[in-house]
Amino acid sequence: MTIAFVEPSETMGKQASPHPNISWIDASAESIPLPSRSADAAIIMLAFHHFQDHRAALQEAYRVTGGGQIVLFTYDPAKIASFWLTEYFPSFIEDVHETFLPISALTSELASVFTSEVAEITFPLPHNLADSFAAVGWGRPEYYLQDDIRSGISSFSKITQNELAEGLFKLRSDLETGVWNERYGHLRKQSQYDAGYRFVYTVA
Repeated sequence: MTIAFVEPSETMGKQASPHPNISWIDASAESIPLPSRSADAAIIMLAFHHFQDHRAALQEAYRVTGGGQIVLFTYDPAKIASFWLTEYFPSFIEDVHETFLPISALTSELASVFTSEVAEITFPLPHNLADSFAAVGWGRPEYYLQDDIRSGISSFSKITQNELAEGLFKLRSDLETGVWNERYGHLRKQSQYDAGYRFVYTVA
């Protein structure tokens, strides 16, 4: 099986690890340089919100797969306000709502292009999550105090330096005084947590 990754960012492309069964294509989702019906399925991993034209990207996925299956890994913005991290960085709520389509809207977009039934699956995050995206520290709050962790989370790059400094100070203080553990310490004992990540996909 050969997997083709479409990536328009030169920076991201340089971070890719070589693999004999993976090819990297320097292109955008709205214009994929692959023949029609040349792929069995299309997978979009936390990237839909980066597309310049959602409908054009979906139409390209439809063309390349010949109407085959498409799977999107995305985030349900309805969940963000319940994530404890927003108590320290409240602008995350507005950013997420501006960034991610509501699941109902995303489902409608998919169904209108692929003309098939669309389903949704909740993806609870494991406690030992290795990929450092936004909710990596749901049960390990100390992670957000690390510069290298925050540098890989786009939401942190969008907030003001004042909010960042105040949020980090409050989080560090709450960890030192035990306030965070009193409120959310139960999360440290959980093996998984529904932070809001979802798989949305067409049903064959």
